[in-house]
Amino acid sequence: MCSNHRLACSCGRNKANIMFRNHILPPMVVCNLYCPECSKNVTLKLECMIFDNNWIMEFDLTLAHGYLKRVNVNTEFISPEFLFDQGYATWNGLTPNDLEHRLVEREEIVALAAHDMRQYLAEMKRWGCERAQKFREAGWRKAQQC
Repeated sequence: MCSNHRLACSCGRNKANIMFRNHILPPMVVCNLYCPECSKNVTLKLECMIFDNNWIMEFDLTLAHGYLKRVNVNTEFISPEFLFDQGYATWNGLTPNDLEHRLVEREEIVALAAHDMRQYLAEMKRWGCERAQKFREAGWRKAQQC
């Protein structure tokens, strides 16, 4: 079970849907979030930040370490990459706003199910593959794993 939290970036102009795997980490483990506009003014600190297509997520690794240790996760190699890539604190979807865009895009395709189930299934498959490819080409971190 995962929980979704909509967090605002530091400049307040954008929000990201962030998923927390199994409710292990609290939202405050993401101590800063920077959108493409506000990330321009940020010095990237690889020891506590993940950079994903001009978005930056900064983690409180001390807090993450404490929470993960309590549930017997091997905390020896905790890093921003570990937290993000293992889903402990990551985008809900392939991008920060994927949740909203995905729902809108799927709405049109779902309507096909009532009329032609084969066409619906084929269209969902096509849409999913093209969508993942588009995000891979754009350089989104989670899309590289699809």
